[in-house]
Amino acid sequence: MRSMPGDDRTPWAGGGPPPPGAEPSGPPAPGPVPEGYPSATGGAVRYLPVTAGGEVIGFLWAGEADDAAGFLRRLSATSGFRAPLTWQKRFVEAKQAGLGPLEALRRWAGSPEDPEGGGIAADADEQRAGSLDELRGIANPGHQEAPVPEGPQFTPDGVPLDRSRGWEPLSPLTLDKPGYAFDTDTAVRYLPVVRNGDVVGYLWASETENAADYQRRAHGGPAAFEAGGPWLRRLEDAAREGLPALDALRRWKGAPEDPVGGTIPADAEERTAASLEELKGLARE
Repeated sequence: MRSMPGDDRTPWAGGGPPPPGAEPSGPPAPGPVPEGYPSATGGAVRYLPVTAGGEVIGFLWAGEADDAAGFLRRLSATSGFRAPLTWQKRFVEAKQAGLGPLEALRRWAGSPEDPEGGGIAADADEQRAGSLDELRGIANPGHQEAPVPEGPQFTPDGVPLDRSRGWEPLSPLTLDKPGYAFDTDTAVRYLPVVRNGDVVGYLWASETENAADYQRRAHGGPAAFEAGGPWLRRLEDAAREGLPALDALRRWKGAPEDPVGGTIPADAEERTAASLEELKGLARE
């Protein structure tokens, strides 16, 4: 600690703990980050298809003989860009609940389809692959993984990403790009996104945090999925400029309609949802 003019405090220079009454050298270390299952295995895996709107967007898998589990996205899928984050959170919850990987794999079969993560049909056939690499070949035939960049990687909300034991690439829209956090526990403000006269989704921003995102309508069809790309890019640009999330929400109101992303009508009413989950419930209607 550097002494400031008029400050007669002497920095502690000892190698051990500071003496009683000495000022702490810095903020307390952050607590441990909740972890899920390891996402690498050298053995055989069991897997189930994850679908969204009738399209297989990836596979949920679990190791037969170890503690590994994960979600593998189909790169050719036209939706499910944020599905890896949904399944990551679910696996963390399952791990904390004491479930084994195979139990977690089967936990969500028949559950309602999540707007972002998709779902597993109740009658889905559980299948076996001799290795995780074999399953990768089934999901993305002919695809070769790009080399992992050196240095620390982060999710958009600043969480360090340990690629040595982390997940499959989250999405081309979420890694290595600046942006607002896309999850919040606070109330959110939102505006409708309209394409060709139909509401295909909602642009939202937290009232008190720097979080914002596009939420598609579950029954918006392909147009709702397609509209997400332009809005995510716009939000990335706004965040890069340092624009607060609420200002970004209102930035494009009344702008000309984009052929893919649609528009926010000039007379659209800005509304409040008590939580992001409440808005997601609205989007499922």
